[in-house]
Amino acid sequence: MGKIKCIIVEDEMPSASELEYLLSQYNFIEVIGTAYDNIEAIDLINDVTFDVAFLDINIPLGSGMELARHIKDENKAIDIVFVTAYNMHAIEAFEIQAFDYILKPFDEDRIATTINHLKEKYMVNKQDQNDVVNIISELINNLNKVDINLKKIPCVENGVIKLIDVNTIYYCYTEDERTYVKTYDKSYFTNYTLCKIEARTNFFRVHRSYLVNIDKINELYSWFHGTYKLVINDIKKTEVPVSRSNVHKLKHLLGI
Repeated sequence: MGKIKCIIVEDEMPSASELEYLLSQYNFIEVIGTAYDNIEAIDLINDVTFDVAFLDINIPLGSGMELARHIKDENKAIDIVFVTAYNMHAIEAFEIQAFDYILKPFDEDRIATTINHLKEKYMVNKQDQNDVVNIISELINNLNKVDINLKKIPCVENGVIKLIDVNTIYYCYTEDERTYVKTYDKSYFTNYTLCKIEARTNFFRVHRSYLVNIDKINELYSWFHGTYKLVINDIKKTEVPVSRSNVHKLKHLLGI
């Protein structure tokens, strides 16, 4: 099992340090970032890929609940663990499907219970997820040698290999450590990483988890703390986040 990557959002530095220390006792847990207010948190979640967010509820310049909804909008697979001194938000946490709700001051045994539950979840089906990838790896390696620019991307649907024409792809995204390409009305799993697709197409990286086909953009609008969202011209008019660091480059490409 790979390490479970976590972030911490906690405005009190002693509490953040204590939680980071408690998590560091588990060799399968990796804390990859800590933020102390809502703006720092938004920048952090746009810049790193993580599995679990440990969130305080009362944070400066926003709220942990608002931040949790933002994270879930970005990627429903990310688990939220609230860490707070108050029990009054437990029902609201349940409504947004939080993984756990831990009261401060921290109790080592209580933290251990949460970590063990996370371990059980992330151990399940990791090997199964890689089985189909091995089947198509040789085909992908051969295609890599044919042309620098991709014309088709090998994908898998119900165990069948499909070669998806790059021109029919609206955007590509990652979810739960897997990469998908999205056509007008369907998503397909692929063994290619976003970095590999980005290097061999004209798709633009708008966010750490998204590549978009510029020709398939329908709208661009301001959204949250300097970030933007794209509306893709697919069947669902999908909204794709644009990280703050990529807004200027995207506007330049679009001639805005």
